[in-house]
Amino acid sequence: RKSARRPKADVDPIRTSSTAPEGWAVQVASSPSAAEAEGFLAKTTKRAPKAVASASPFTVPFVKDGTTYYRARFGGFGSKTAAWDACAALKKKKIPCYAVQQ
Repeated sequence: RKSARRPKADVDPIRTSSTAPEGWAVQVASSPSAAEAEGFLAKTTKRAPKAVASASPFTVPFVKDGTTYYRARFGGFGSKTAAWDACAALKKKKIPCYAVQQ
């Protein structure tokens, strides 16, 4: 007889939403691949290190139409203004993004 408990989900190596920094975050991508989402975080850090220097990279899984996607975010911004300023700096580097409150 099989257990009624569900198997544990794989945990991404960056961070999961349960350990996401509080406050404001900047989302730079969303992907059905955890590895690709993590790649967006690494690429963003490399292309715009100053814009995300004080932020923590993490991914947030979510399900849409039965498919799991992963949001690639930088979190830990203490205010809406700080997140918006970081996003503006990313946009200058041609990195699409938007700020969200955690």
